[in-house]
Amino acid sequence: MIGLVLPGLAPSGYDEVKDFVEKSPYAQKRFHQASEVIGYSLAEAFREAKEGQQEVMECAFLANTIALLDYFYEHYGVQPDYAIGASFGGMAVAVQSGGVTYEECVWLTHESARHSTTFFEQMDGEYQTHFIYNMSLAETEEVIRSFEAAGMELELVGYLEKVVCLCAEKKVIQALKEVINQKSKCFSLHTMKQPIHSRKLTELKHQLQEKYYNQISFKPLHIPIISDVDGHIYTDSQTLKQMLLDGYDHPVRWDLVTKSMKAKQLDTAYVVGPRNLFAQLLKAEYQTIGISPDSVMQQVGIS
Repeated sequence: MIGLVLPGLAPSGYDEVKDFVEKSPYAQKRFHQASEVIGYSLAEAFREAKEGQQEVMECAFLANTIALLDYFYEHYGVQPDYAIGASFGGMAVAVQSGGVTYEECVWLTHESARHSTTFFEQMDGEYQTHFIYNMSLAETEEVIRSFEAAGMELELVGYLEKVVCLCAEKKVIQALKEVINQKSKCFSLHTMKQPIHSRKLTELKHQLQEKYYNQISFKPLHIPIISDVDGHIYTDSQTLKQMLLDGYDHPVRWDLVTKSMKAKQLDTAYVVGPRNLFAQLLKAEYQTIGISPDSVMQQVGIS
């Protein structure tokens, strides 16, 4: 049984994928189509993007992921049995599964990101998301309890087995970093200057559903999807829509994803997307094939 994993939004600036964007016909096609939807050159905007231009970064990431999917289907000739979209990768899964068209997904991504930026700017409080390497779920829950006992709210928003994501106000994240620095076997990775997958974003989820998601006609799925929120398997268009929306205010639980993968006896995982950690997470238990901008360019002899 074959699983297709489409990772979420990892740091991926223009220079890191420059050759793929400029030289790959797959990327050129998808960037052109996206530009037609958003009304400006996505490739040029991506090249010049500044911090905070989330609608550009997300659309570029989506375009690159779908371009890599095009390459995957053409060169590997494989039809996956299940698809998994981790975090923002759920948008690419929505396209891959047939639930929405690529053009619909670009529009939804662009407008949702713009709306989200305004929402973050108007939030009461400055919230951040901190990533920690090599802290177990039990240890994480213990840290959360100790912070809450001290009157500091700390929320688990992602568990990726080797990487834990915690969300809180900026001052609480600073205190968290001090605690992590005192632990010998785990360490801080990086901090996002916004909340993700947090209950603080429930109102944002409702706004996006009303303004944008309800304008899309979600279509029957061609392939079952394993949810990154609860590990459940979704097979129809309305549950896909709800899965994407739940990603705003529910934590990513990769442990529940892998539980479902094992239950369905998946033995091979194709990981398709820009730089990410999922190939490393999966390779111990699955035959894992990574398809990234770098690997594609090497295979075609351009890079």
